[in-house]
Amino acid sequence: MNTKRAFTLIELLVVIAIIAILAAILFPVFAQAKAAAKVTKTVSNQKQLATGFALYQGDNDDTFQMRGTMNGNGASWASGACNGTYGCLGWDTVMYPYLKNVQIFESDFDRIPKGLWLPFGEAKRSFRVAGNVVRGWAGFNTWDGQDYGWTGTSATSVARPGDTILLTEQRDAAILTAGSWPGFWSWEGHVWDAHSPNTLSNDDPAAYGTETNAQRRYASGVDFANANRAVYTFVDGHVKTYAKGYIFPGYERRKNTGSAVDNTLKGVCLDADPFRPAASDCALPQ
Repeated sequence: MNTKRAFTLIELLVVIAIIAILAAILFPVFAQAKAAAKVTKTVSNQKQLATGFALYQGDNDDTFQMRGTMNGNGASWASGACNGTYGCLGWDTVMYPYLKNVQIFESDFDRIPKGLWLPFGEAKRSFRVAGNVVRGWAGFNTWDGQDYGWTGTSATSVARPGDTILLTEQRDAAILTAGSWPGFWSWEGHVWDAHSPNTLSNDDPAAYGTETNAQRRYASGVDFANANRAVYTFVDGHVKTYAKGYIFPGYERRKNTGSAVDNTLKGVCLDADPFRPAASDCALPQ
């Protein structure tokens, strides 16, 4: 007599339980592998940016480019400061011809939505330069009526290039800030937000102050989105990850040029006057 054999309910439940256990073991491993891949990509992008800085310096007497070409108080258009091929020239748009790829300026950990970044279209700028290395805005300052000109930082003048921060994982807040005229955030605002003033974490109240918009908080300090770590590039071109709150040696512990030294801060100052070297600039490691 023929009999048909089928799985019992207990056997099916055992198989399902085994699959669930395997999934519980493997999914965290997959998540860790995905995060590791994102870190590798971020490190690679910053390393390529470091190469771009070196290429630019090779063509410009070993000098870093300006942080941005802009005049104060919205006068950039009338003065011609924003009439270049790439609009208001920032450090990244100046370096773009050496890289030819806007995705190098992005991190997969960047949680800010993409915005219009003229003339490159949809893009992010996930990294910002240290303001006391890539200095200033060139042009006429309409706030105080003076033209300070611009003097770039010589790479060879940096006393400790291996300890001096060049890039941080601080996001571009400009795409979230609407100005008083169309295109502000993709032109002048983009230049204004080109530098990182400190290494404070974006979830530190000292960094975001009274800001209540969650997305803007991502841009208020360094974004330690990967297991409380972030990627940094240094003047000598090496790239490394550091934990949130790490105190980089040789730097002052203050929020920006306008604040006093506070040794309780969990971050160091990278800020500088936007138009010319000043006594209030945050010092580089010596």
